[in-house]
Parts: sequence; C-alpha cells; structure tokens
Amino acid sequence: MKLQEVYYYSDPVNDDFAGLDINHKPVPENYEYLNKGFWRKFLRGMFYYGIVRPIGFFYNKIIKRVTYVGKKNMKGYKKGGAFIYGNHTSMILDAFNPSYLAYPRPADVVVNSDAISIKGLAWLIKAVGGFPVPEGFHAMSRFNAAIKEAYEKKHWIAIYPEAHIWHYYTGIRPFPSVSFAYPVKCGAPVFSYTMVYKKRKHSRYPKRFVYVDGPFFPDKTLPSKAAVKKLRDEVYAAMCERAKLSDCEFIKYIYRPKEETADAAEAEK
Repeated sequence: MKLQEVYYYSDPVNDDFAGLDINHKPVPENYEYLNKGFWRKFLRGMFYYGIVRPIGFFYNKIIKRVTYVGKKNMKGYKKGGAFIYGNHTSMILDAFNPSYLAYPRPADVVVNSDAISIKGLAWLIKAVGGFPVPEGFHAMSRFNAAIKEAYEKKHWIAIYPEAHIWHYYTGIRPFPSVSFAYPVKCGAPVFSYTMVYKKRKHSRYPKRFVYVDGPFFPDKTLPSKAAVKKLRDEVYAAMCERAKLSDCEFIKYIYRPKEETADAAEAEK
C-alpha cells in the first residue's frame, strides 16, 4: 500500500491535523447545552432521530463500510446513561459513531470550542448533541452541570480524550485522566471504542473496524482522584491493545522536534 502523505509532529498531545483554518470564538457563557422547552426538544428530536441518525448510519455502514466488533458488550446498558471514549482519527466518522453506538439512546459529543466557531455550523453542532468545552470558571461550571444532567436524562456522552484529530493514525496518543472524572462522579458505566485500520485487497484505502470494549466501572473503594486515574488507565490499556490490530499506515506520522520543524519551514521559504 502506498502512503498518501507523511505528517511530522513534535507534540503528540497538542498537535492537530484537522486541517481547518478557524477564527476561534469563545463559547458564550449562557450557551444552552440541553434544549429547554417542549418545542425545542421536539424539533431537536425530529432532526436528530429523523435526519442525523439515518444519515450517520448510511455514511458509516454504506459509504465507509465500517465493521463494528463487540457492540454486543453494550447490551443491557441501553436503559440508562453511559460514557464512551474513542480515539480521534476521523472528522465525520467520529461525529456519527457515538450516535450509532448509543442507539437507541441519544448521544452527546464533547467537542472542542472551535467546532461552534465554524461559520454556519454552530446550529448543526448543537442539533447533533455537541457539547463545546468552554473557557472560564463560571462557564466550565455550567458545562459540568450539563454533562451530569445529560447522564441523568439517560444520554450517552462521547469523549475523545486525545482531543485533536490525527487522520488514519494507528496508535493511541497519550491523554490525561481529567475527563474520566465525569463517570466517576456519576458512578456511570464506561465503554471504549477504537478505530482500527486494515489492508484491503483491491484498494489503497484501508478498511475500518471499530472495536468496542467494556463496560468499565469506577472503583468506589478508591478516593476520587485514584479512581479517575485507574479508570483512565483501564480504558487506555484496552485501546492500546486494540490499536495493535491495525496492519497498515495510510498516513505516516513521524516525530520531529520543534526546532527541526521550524528549520524545515524556514528552508522552504
């Protein structure tokens, strides 16, 4: 298989390859994460179940032909809320995967605040259940409360702890444990999903597989901080193990220190 591109990175935690040129706008402090009022809920439900979900299913299963393995692990947990953690290797698929995996429960997706900075798309992000992460203590407090409320309303909340998109990346990048405080506080079940890429016989594009693992549960015998770290480590280990199943690199990622990256950019001028 020929490589499509080679990407150079210097920071596996903060480098981003989404390829979007966004004029960042902060999340408004009064941002309404969950629809209030009968008509807003009704219209969101019509749009989400009547349009978003069918399009997501068609795109994932028919166009991209994603194969899902281990979805049965979620059986028996669809009567209530849960948290899903996944590796972030695609823009559109990662937007639709939570909805497909959570069915028939509604899925909310924690997104970077840049998502609502894209002109004309803020309404769509909200309609599909996007929860943009705000800045500022007061706004963050409202965000945390919305996550808790969504779980109590039996929503499934999807989080991409790697935060930044690395298209077709076949490893699992290091990620912090901070987002795992939500399921610990809620006492919620947790699932992980790992997008894996495998060779195709008659195409240069790899075949996509989604492996679901879990459920994982917060350890109630531990102090909160230790329980958060343990849950994060369990999910991280499961995702790393699944990532080993990838057998091709459609895009190759090569580490290059910042100094060398700056020198290369200067040389190209």
